Amino acid sequence: MTPLLLALMIQAASAPAPACTATTAPPAGLEAWGTIAAVTKGPIAIGKGTGLQLQPVEKVAFAPAPDRAPKPGSFGGVYQFNVTTAGTYRIALAAAAWIDVVRDGKSLESVAHMEGPPCSGIRKIVDFDLTPGRYVLQLSGAKEAPMRVLIVPK
Repeated sequence: MTPLLLALMIQAASAPAPACTATTAPPAGLEAWGTIAAVTKGPIAIGKGTGLQLQPVEKVAFAPAPDRAPKPGSFGGVYQFNVTTAGTYRIALAAAAWIDVVRDGKSLESVAHMEGPPCSGIRKIVDFDLTPGRYVLQLSGAKEAPMRVLIVPK
């Protein structure tokens, strides 16, 4: 790799994202991103965009501890959701945060992860293979307390 090519790659990687002048549609399967329901009590509903109010990570009882230790002063939360049909499920977030899906006290391995399309409002998408049952979604390391989430079958 030439020094010029390397310099151009570094410059492109560090350049700020262009300002959005229009909203991009979410990817196929994430169309419910446009609908928001606030969670106050009870599990997050599969297939419905949900607005969460995260807490300072120092006040959150994570079990187990997040796979990536959150920085002090960041935000997180612990939420339940139920899966009725086995398959791959996508978890989309509006902002950067660490995602752990927990079952029976153990964090599960993700099977894929990607960034959301520019200007869609989706920052991060992580896929997990899940079987029917109750799961815990642990979010940590967010820079702000408001968080939008959507969990859908792929």
